[in-house]
Amino acid sequence: MMLLSRASSKWKVRPDGKEKVTGRLRYLTDMKGANMLYGRVLRSSYPHARIHSIDISVALRHPGVKAVLTHRDIPGLNGFGISQPDQPVFCDELVRFEGDAVAAVAAETKEAAEEALQLIQVEYEELEVLSSPEAALDEGAPLIHPEGNILHETDYSRGDVERAFQNCTYIVEETYETPRQMHTYLETEGGLFVPKANGKLIVYAPTQHGYKDRMQLARILAIPAQSVDRLEERMN
Repeated sequence: MMLLSRASSKWKVRPDGKEKVTGRLRYLTDMKGANMLYGRVLRSSYPHARIHSIDISVALRHPGVKAVLTHRDIPGLNGFGISQPDQPVFCDELVRFEGDAVAAVAAETKEAAEEALQLIQVEYEELEVLSSPEAALDEGAPLIHPEGNILHETDYSRGDVERAFQNCTYIVEETYETPRQMHTYLETEGGLFVPKANGKLIVYAPTQHGYKDRMQLARILAIPAQSVDRLEERMN
C-alpha cells in the first residue's frame, strides 16, 4: 500500500459540496413560476393487468383541479424510450409493472392534486405475473408486448467452437449474472414546464440528453422539435 502525503497529492474542493451537504442547493424541482400548477401521476398498483375503464369525472370536479389527463389526451405518440419507444406515457389497455402511469392531475395545490388522484376510478383485470426472465421465456408465457418478451438478442462467434472444445483438456461452463447498476442522484426527477403564448414549451428539467428528450416530447405532443426549448441539462 502506498500512502500519499498532503504535499504529494492535489486536494480538490467540490464547488457544490457545501451547498449539497447543508441542504442549501437549489434544485430544478425547487423552481417556481407565476400561476404554476402542481402535477401528480396516478400509477398502477398491479404488476400486470388489463384496463377495462378509467373514470375521471369526479376528479375533474374536485376543487382546485384544472385538468385530468389519460391516454385519450395524448395528441401524438403515446410512447417514450430512446432506443425503443414502447413505454406508454399513459397506459391505455395494459399495465406492465407496478407503478405504470395511468393518469395525471394538474391542480392549484399539491393537496388538491393528491386528493384528486384518489377520485379517479380504474377498473382492472389482473393478469398472470411474470416474476423472472426464465418465466418470461417459457413456452406459452403471456406476451408483455405484442412483439414478444425479448427486447434484444446479440450473439457472437468466431472460428470452429466445437472443434476447439474437442482439443481442450478441461472445459468449464458457468452462468454469470450482473445486477443492474443505478446512480443515486441527490436530485429527484422533476422540473418546471412553461407553455408560452407562441406555442413554445420551455422545459427546465435534470437530464443527461436534452436533445433526445426534446425529440421525445415533440413526438408525444405532436409539435415541431423547435417548439420545445431550453432543456436544462444538469446531473446532481
